[in-house]
Amino acid sequence: MTDCATIERPPSADTRAPRAYRLGDLLDDWDAYATEAHEAWLGNRPRGITTGLDRVDHELGGPLQPGLHYIQGGPGVGKTAFALQVACQCGSPAIYVTCEMTPLELFRRITARVTGTYLGRLKSGELAPDQARTLARQAVAACPNLVVLDCTRGHIPAFAPAINPDALNLYDLANMIRGDSPHMLVAIDSLHSWADRARFEMTEYEYLNAAIGTLTSLASMLTCPVIAIVERNRQSMDRGGLSGGAGTRKIEYSAETVLELDAQERPDAHGEAPVSLRISKNRGGLAGQSIELRFHGALQRYREV
Repeated sequence: MTDCATIERPPSADTRAPRAYRLGDLLDDWDAYATEAHEAWLGNRPRGITTGLDRVDHELGGPLQPGLHYIQGGPGVGKTAFALQVACQCGSPAIYVTCEMTPLELFRRITARVTGTYLGRLKSGELAPDQARTLARQAVAACPNLVVLDCTRGHIPAFAPAINPDALNLYDLANMIRGDSPHMLVAIDSLHSWADRARFEMTEYEYLNAAIGTLTSLASMLTCPVIAIVERNRQSMDRGGLSGGAGTRKIEYSAETVLELDAQERPDAHGEAPVSLRISKNRGGLAGQSIELRFHGALQRYREV
């Protein structure tokens, strides 16, 4: 069995090394946070990454905290659409790691949502090339801070492998694209697919735990939220639940938040399906809240009721 620590390890950083604190040692950090939070409150601006859905953000207690945030749901409920909408609307640099859909397909879905053009029309060939180009450029203008990272052809690790420190990795890429932005977002679609591509000789339980460990380190080193779509286990496919993630209990234990999307009915005459977003875990506020959303599959768009 290959030791994952010999394959990939976070870069050293003195500011992230373990350290013991007296409460008085934290006063400078306390004062800085209090000032930043108050100025943001006075200016009615978010202090970090938000979902762009007002009630969801309120129930989560404000911006997504640095750490892991999981999205669960049954097949076809719109998990990718939800994560992609958050990445596009977060207002900060974002990396969307796609392990299942091609970047071009994600581009079409973003274009459908931004321009209000049915996804099927963007794929059928019925649009004239000039019209299609105009729509695509509208999407680009609406999402200037989004980078799509294609992992459909192979694994891109969280950190550079020890045997190849110059290899493309999420940590170096994130530092490059964030510039001087104080906030950024990493989205993984999906945790299981991303972890599976790096499994080496490990079992599913082992490689999922290794992936969660490296993503936890990534969130800490970048001081940013990492959103990951997770697959449900067979027993929880329909009913969900906090322990519904497949493969390991570390999914729920490692999470800052666990959000569950479940379709309630078939789409209505306008093409919108009622979807319940349940906050199953929430370190930033109350858990157990359910928020009613509407999902338009043809436009790949979520909205609050």
